[in-house]
Amino acid sequence: MLDKNAPAPMLDAPIPGQGMTAPLGGRPWQQPPRFPTAEQALSFYVDKISEERQTDQLMDLLELGVPIDTLVDTLQLGGVMEGLHSVDVGIILTPALAETVEQMAKAADVDYTLTSEDEKDTLPTKSEVALGMKYLKEKPRGILIDDLKDNPAEEVEEAPVPEEKPMGLMARRG
Repeated sequence: MLDKNAPAPMLDAPIPGQGMTAPLGGRPWQQPPRFPTAEQALSFYVDKISEERQTDQLMDLLELGVPIDTLVDTLQLGGVMEGLHSVDVGIILTPALAETVEQMAKAADVDYTLTSEDEKDTLPTKSEVALGMKYLKEKPRGILIDDLKDNPAEEVEEAPVPEEKPMGLMARRG
């Protein structure tokens, strides 16, 4: 019996390898760009992100903690895929677009992070992770609540684990 609330299967997905069968020039990035210079492309992006709805969405993303460099890279990569500009124009306009978004965030009094590299300072290093894993492996029961309170924990004896008997068709008998 079929469940009426179950989502319908997606049968309109592309066939594997279908992307390799498009005719040459059939994709937007294979056509001449709409904005051949960085100035034209930057003007387009500034006009686009200056619209009230787009600005609100952009500021919401910044407040959620998405770094400016990630947003700008996503914008310019989308522009390349849509055929708005070429890859090299996108690379050239990235710093100016990032500066524009930063100035918009300052004007809106929104907290922001410039790059995702800022977060690397707060992440543990590989050696810190290795030391933490070593500590956890040495503890018989992992981290105890008392360890977090800096109080000595009472030793707790572990219950013996019963030996499992093999079962099934391929189990040895005897």
